[in-house]
Order: sequence, then C-alpha cells, then structure tokens
Amino acid sequence: MKFFAGVAGIGGGLALGREGPTIQMGGATGLMVSEWFKVKPGEGERKALISAGAGAGLAAAFNAPLAGVMFVLEELQGSFTPVVFVAAFLASVVADIVGRVLTGEMPVFALKSMAAPAMSALPLALILGAIAGLGGVIFNRCLLASLDWFDRLRRWPGWVPGVLAGAVVGIASGLYPGVAGSGGVLAERALIGEIALRWVPLLLLVRFMLTMVSYGSGAAGGIFAPLLVIGALGGLATGGAVNAVWPALAPHPEIFAVLGMGALLTAIVRAPLTGIVLMVELTGKYDFMLPLLVSCLAAYGVAEGLKNAPIYEALRERANRQAGKTKQSD
Repeated sequence: MKFFAGVAGIGGGLALGREGPTIQMGGATGLMVSEWFKVKPGEGERKALISAGAGAGLAAAFNAPLAGVMFVLEELQGSFTPVVFVAAFLASVVADIVGRVLTGEMPVFALKSMAAPAMSALPLALILGAIAGLGGVIFNRCLLASLDWFDRLRRWPGWVPGVLAGAVVGIASGLYPGVAGSGGVLAERALIGEIALRWVPLLLLVRFMLTMVSYGSGAAGGIFAPLLVIGALGGLATGGAVNAVWPALAPHPEIFAVLGMGALLTAIVRAPLTGIVLMVELTGKYDFMLPLLVSCLAAYGVAEGLKNAPIYEALRERANRQAGKTKQSD
C-alpha cells in the first residue's frame, strides 16, 4: 500500500519526496526479517533491524549510504551500539550498491565545476545557518498547522483532501511545471545558478506552500526532498542578496544553495551530522565540509534556542495525542 500510494502521490506531482515511503518500507522490511528469524519483540536486535531497514531506505533514495547510517544513529536510535551500527552500515551499503547498479553511480547533484567557498565566506555561512534555523522553526510549525487544518476536513468524504491538494498543485504546475513534484530539477537549477534571482523569492514561497498542502493532505511521501529544495532556494536567495550588495564577498551565489540545504535540514530534523553527510554525498563536494559544519551548527543552535521540537518528535507527539483522544472517545 505504501509503495503504490507513494508512486501515485509523487508520480502525480505532489511536492513530496520518495525517501518517506522508502524509509517506511525499509523499516517494515526490517521487522519482517526479524520475524523470519524469530527475534523476540523485547530484544534490541529487532529494533536494530527495523532501524537498519529505515536507514537503507534513505540510502537507496539518495545514493547516500553514510547518511543512512548517520540517520539511524542520530535520529532513530539516538545512541551508538555495535549491533545497531553494524546492521545499519551493512543494510545502507547494500541498498546503495543495488541502487547504483539499477539507476547509475553518479551523485544526485553532480557539481564538478563548483568551487568550494573561501574562508572569507564562513561568516556568511554562519548568518545563513541562523536564517535557516529560523526558517526551520517556521517550517515545522506550518507543517503541523497544515495537518491540523486538513484534519478538520475529515468529516467530509475521504477524497476531498486529495482533490484540494491535487487542484492546488495542478494549478501551480500548470503555471510553472518545474515547481511541482519532488523538486529535483528545481534544486539542481538552483545549485548551478540557472534561476534568475528575481524569481527565487516567488519560487521559494510557492514551493513552501505546495509542500504544506501536499504533506498536510496525508498523501504518502517524505519531507526530506521538499525541504532540500526550499533550502536550496533560500540559500540561493541569501547568496544573491549578498552578491547584490557586496559582489566580492559572494561572487557565486549558488554556492550558498548547498549550505542552505544542509542547514535547513538540520534545523527541521535536528540531525546536523545527517545533514552534513547527506549534502556531501548528494553533491560529491567534500571540500564543502567546513562551511557546512558552520551553517548546520548555527541552524541547530538557533532552532534549539527557540525551543522548537524536531519535526519527527513533534509528529510522534501529535500522533500520540490523537491516539489518546480516539481511545477516550471510544
């Protein structure tokens, strides 16, 4: 069901990412394997297999095995144990190998000609990270609000939220086709500087709204890919603004699109290591490590300082509250 729902939603143009269904299907596969081998529910091995399957799903979606491992250790488990590390490492590497054999060996965004930011750009990376931290808080609150808004439509027939989301995305994609879907083409154009800077704020706003509508409707899909697109557009807008005021300080605004992607992911998910490693693997630019560290840690600090819960923790708490209300009503 998750597979076909993901294909229908993402293939239909909703602003969602394929990593959502692949992570969930990977976790379900890990649970299935644990049942095959008669692993007891209370043992750590079952949780390790579920987490490893989820990490493999992320690795397969982005051709990023190290990010899959970091996601398991940093987000799903929150601790490092040999069993979890070995399981996540093996599953993510195998998933990446299979994915590369079937779809190609290049990074998702191959930025061979992009020069690494100079040391003078580190203060800008810090500022961009702070802006992304604030943007991550806004993203999280708006996403929860969109879920609450669509919940009010549940008293109507089940197809109504889908029709509303499809209509909004369809109109937007009719006006500008590249703004719909997972957004890979839009992010790639931002990373290579092919988007006119005057259009970036509008595209950023539209893409943000489409993500809220698509995810709030309850369609099967993830937020990793959509937030990376928003981060790329936000980073490009920041770099373009600096370039307009002080061209020598930011001669290549598209460089900040890479930093914006990692920083916004860190602020939303609150997993800085995953954000840094994922961006390095997505772009193949290992010389971006230092500015990514600066921007991601700044984003993490701002989001933590504003006392905003990570998005997956907030979604889990919301699901628990809804489950509690359902039990009380029963």
